[in-house]
Amino acid sequence: MLLLSLPRPAPLAFWEHTARFAGEETVSPTVYVLLLALACCGGALHGLAMAIRKKYGEGIEKYWLEWKWWVGTIADGCAGFMIWPAMPYVSVQIFAPLVIIFQLGTSYVLGLVMFKEKCVLMHNCGLACAVIGVIGVSLSTTHEAAHFTISQFWAGWVNPRFVMTNLVVFAVLAGARVGLHISSFYALLAAALEGFQYICSRSIVDSIFEHSLAFIMKPAVFGAFIIKGCCILGIVHTQQLGLESDLSRFAGIYLVGCTLFMCIQGSAFFGDPMPMSIGFFASAFCTLAGIWMLNQKAAEEPKDISDKEITITDSQDAPKEGNPQDSVA
Repeated sequence: MLLLSLPRPAPLAFWEHTARFAGEETVSPTVYVLLLALACCGGALHGLAMAIRKKYGEGIEKYWLEWKWWVGTIADGCAGFMIWPAMPYVSVQIFAPLVIIFQLGTSYVLGLVMFKEKCVLMHNCGLACAVIGVIGVSLSTTHEAAHFTISQFWAGWVNPRFVMTNLVVFAVLAGARVGLHISSFYALLAAALEGFQYICSRSIVDSIFEHSLAFIMKPAVFGAFIIKGCCILGIVHTQQLGLESDLSRFAGIYLVGCTLFMCIQGSAFFGDPMPMSIGFFASAFCTLAGIWMLNQKAAEEPKDISDKEITITDSQDAPKEGNPQDSVA
């Protein structure tokens, strides 16, 4: 069994064992379910780690000096390793939405329970709309990934389709910086960086199954690790800036954005076919509508102005009582 080989002392025993399955068309149902379960647990751990980083880093300028904040950061890294094994076997159209939904649900519940955030009907509708849209996107796209080798890594960055896709992504980010709340901009910026990190992660995993232990000797793999590391630093920093907002609201925009950017950027880089169907565009619109609803501020409760009116009335009456002309009259 795949996961039963994890306790072996050799650090790369897991990758050596899975490499034997790389060329096969199918894996056993038990292995497939365990990989999905491991990825789902990783998604939930991502949500918990985000809550820890918000709790111990919010409002602190040098948040990286707080050791409790590092607990959340390390847990976030462990969650990333938990979802890696599913990449070669589960297509991104199923893999990304599944992990995102678990992370989104965990973050939303923790925001309400841990941080006592207000339960808003529009945010709930936005969350449901975003989840439905993400599921629709996964069901309306092909489940077969395009063949890719690590030798194509550098050429992929200058592919005209990938360059044009990134121009659109940058235009969206520029519009978000001008038209949305700053925390929403940071959420979308972190999501775009997640798209680049996914490209590097998939390239690394593909190289492992292609070259086994010799993957580390490939210059493109070294470059992918560097780009991935820079993306992780950018994601951690932009997430922390965006976490000044409500956790449930930030997580909703960030995670739904992650799914969109991962699918769009990954498709342009690896050459996965992008469907041109009504169902796909309807699902994408539903997802964007959910992001918009999650971005709306909750209506403020009307303040009790009775005391204020009394104060104003008293202040208006006071001069009349103390006016010498009134006493004479």
